[in-house]
Amino acid sequence: MSRITARRSRLVAASGAAVAFALTLAGCAGPSDATGSDEDLTTIRVSLGWITNVEWAGFWIADQNGYFAEEGIDVEWIGGGPNAPTTMASVAAGDADLGIQPGAQMWLQSFADGNDWTAIGSLFQDSPASLVSLASDPVRSAEDLVGRTVLGQEGAQIDYDAIFALSGLEPDYEFIPVGFDIAPLVEEQGVAYTAYSTNQPIMLETTYGMAADDFVVTMYSDLGLPLYGNVVYGDSAYIEENGDLMEGFLRASLRGWEENGEDPSVGAQLTLDVYGADLGLDLEQQTRENELQQPLVVGGYGDPLFWMDVELMQEVMYPGLEAAGYTDLPAPEDYVDMSYLEAALASLED
Repeated sequence: MSRITARRSRLVAASGAAVAFALTLAGCAGPSDATGSDEDLTTIRVSLGWITNVEWAGFWIADQNGYFAEEGIDVEWIGGGPNAPTTMASVAAGDADLGIQPGAQMWLQSFADGNDWTAIGSLFQDSPASLVSLASDPVRSAEDLVGRTVLGQEGAQIDYDAIFALSGLEPDYEFIPVGFDIAPLVEEQGVAYTAYSTNQPIMLETTYGMAADDFVVTMYSDLGLPLYGNVVYGDSAYIEENGDLMEGFLRASLRGWEENGEDPSVGAQLTLDVYGADLGLDLEQQTRENELQQPLVVGGYGDPLFWMDVELMQEVMYPGLEAAGYTDLPAPEDYVDMSYLEAALASLED
């Protein structure tokens, strides 16, 4: 599928800013020179859509190096996880100022509850959502699923249905619900397993001793379901009232995530030593996850980090969501505001 064939003029300008931004960062090595005291900083409470592991490595680097402090910001990171409230619940209740939501589908559905959100960026330019199969019986298209048994977390049927619909096929598969352990695929209980490309494939490498050519990872985007992931958002009133803080938050984040791409081991070590020190994480696994996620952060659209393109969303991403049964989706131009990111990019260019 073609990613997108035409770009808006401001997107071209922002992409140029991104190149200059990368050159600017080449001279930004070492710890920050932030001199403000804690009393001078404004706290932003950020609800994360998952535990405080390496998924947020670029933010950890920006925090540890004082980039947020340079912007007059003290970030309070609120970890998520299976037993934690959703980011939407936390922001709506006033327990967090910003949310970073992994599943854009859930976030979009929350508009129907009367929430007035504004998105100011997206960490993943390409969602890690994928199908994993064994190389001995690979799945690379909907045709490879016809009449087969498939595996996935409860609710993943809508994704399989969408994959069939986008290929012009009637859904024809048997679904077996499984958890987040990829063992059922190894045991060949099904031909495909719904996974995050930054997670379960590592289990195949570390737990089951498989090499990269022993299994196949097919991204949802390659199956007609491209989507942004880890959307950064807040209540629209809060975003509008704190524009300078939003610009500063993004500017510091851009610096951290750019540096994360230079050496994935740095963010992994920070995760184990500081931000996820009580989680019992494994350094090798966290480093590998960081290696796998950075290409998704950079993305394949040629856009700046954190960019969200409303044209791309409407013309390419929304058809996949609609095929999955999502209806009454808000128009992207009604909730996406890239002005804060544009300002952050322009200031870094200077």
